[in-house]
Amino acid sequence: MDSVFSHQAFAEQLGGLPFELLADFERQMVTAYGVRREDVAGYSGMPTRSIFIVDPEGVIRWTWIRRKDEPLPDYDEVLSAAREIAGRT
Repeated sequence: MDSVFSHQAFAEQLGGLPFELLADFERQMVTAYGVRREDVAGYSGMPTRSIFIVDPEGVIRWTWIRRKDEPLPDYDEVLSAAREIAGRT
């Protein structure tokens, strides 16, 4: 839901990224992916923290959606899944 400009600044801070970040300012993706929240006052349409790894054909191949017992993902698992999906194991 962040803007294109905030994504550009984020990627620059990391020294660049080998993939694109999507801007969902109109909240269409968070709704379609089922991660839209309406329980935070003042932040209508805010997404649940989530990660979707999408292959070059546009198919979602790996998903992580925040749960109370797992507030942050296992980043090694995320990177491993991304590399495997990209064919770079």
